[in-house]
Amino acid sequence: MSPTIHRSGERTSTSADRADDLVTRRSVIGAPQPDSTPAPPASPAAASVADERPRMSVVVVEDVAALEAYAQEWQDLASAALEPNVFYEPWLLLPALRAFGASDRLQFVLVLAADPARPSQPPLLCGLFPLERRNHFEGLSRKLPFKTLRFWRKPEITYLCTPLLRADVAREALAAFFDWLAAGSHGCSLLEFNFVSGEGPFHRLLIDHCNEHQTLTCVTHTFTRALLRPADDAETFIRAAVRPGRLRELRRHERRLADAGPLAYRTLEPGDDVDAWIEEFLNVEAISWKGKGGRALVRDESEQAFFREVAREAFRRGQLMMLALRLNGRTIAHKCNFLSGSGSFAFKIAFDEEHARHSPGVLLELENIRRLHARPEIAWMDSCAAETHPMLDRLWPERRAIENLVIGTGTSPGGLVVAAIPLLKWLNRRFYQRVSPRD
Repeated sequence: MSPTIHRSGERTSTSADRADDLVTRRSVIGAPQPDSTPAPPASPAAASVADERPRMSVVVVEDVAALEAYAQEWQDLASAALEPNVFYEPWLLLPALRAFGASDRLQFVLVLAADPARPSQPPLLCGLFPLERRNHFEGLSRKLPFKTLRFWRKPEITYLCTPLLRADVAREALAAFFDWLAAGSHGCSLLEFNFVSGEGPFHRLLIDHCNEHQTLTCVTHTFTRALLRPADDAETFIRAAVRPGRLRELRRHERRLADAGPLAYRTLEPGDDVDAWIEEFLNVEAISWKGKGGRALVRDESEQAFFREVAREAFRRGQLMMLALRLNGRTIAHKCNFLSGSGSFAFKIAFDEEHARHSPGVLLELENIRRLHARPEIAWMDSCAAETHPMLDRLWPERRAIENLVIGTGTSPGGLVVAAIPLLKWLNRRFYQRVSPRD
């Protein structure tokens, strides 16, 4: 009697806080003297274009409760962002800050734009930069005593720190942020763009701005992680990504599992009990290698509460994707993804160590590839994995660059430190890091 393997049907799911300076102009150190020749009068058409440009201002919020007042405008910004980042959307970032950011010195920089055509309307939120202030720069293996701003991040919760910029005014919003940075009210000499995308529209915009304003930059760390972009169809993708011998082996593992009882692939659907799926994931992760190594979410009450809250909210918003592999009705592998715009982020995956010899995690990942290909509205999935991941690096052939980039804020000695970082890194490797003896 041949084993039975089931896959469920697939559906397509489809104010005022403390304000900083109004940003209206930018000063450039070393700018040439203006030409004394009178400029020709601007044409009415040119004046009209200038008047229609958004007037940017910056508001700085230092309290999470005050930040919540912007949640609606913030979500609208996330939906129109130059580059999606689910980890900085309000429904995910606010619970993370409440759970893990209480002891951090937070500073949220909001870039607002007044619409000249609608002066009576409230300003439009065009940029969000969630920052924290630190007394030391930690971009090297040794702390340096320079006050630093960096993007807020909770390891193993926040896998990307690219800020949110409204796509149609991204250049102006980024310029307004740099104007606020140069004003120096933050009291820091360095700004670290940590865990930001090292490619794509935001990275290009950042590099263009720094080159245009002759801002010295230094990349202190960079790596790539697996990225999935669908092919014409799932089977074409799988055959191209997995060696024929390995694919036959995985099919054999699937048959062996099915010999032990009914084997079913399931996906969370609208109308399902999301709480049951959440508990199912937590239980599987607890008996996985992460649970045995003390890295599962169940190790900490606050992490459990955070996951439950954001998973429920993501489900309500249609931004949660969960898959499970069940044997005899018992889940042996589970996966949780978050969706944002045309992209998606692989948040967590876990499998039962008892069945490790049959690669249930890999089998579920192959099912994830099939499900992703069945949803044409999803253009890519970020693995959110480490720079070397033994499973995803083999299954997902493309890569995404992630980097830490540091600049001076304009406050001394920021620029000097940035210029000296390559030398400091060399000295650190040469004199302080121990080199393991060869075998």
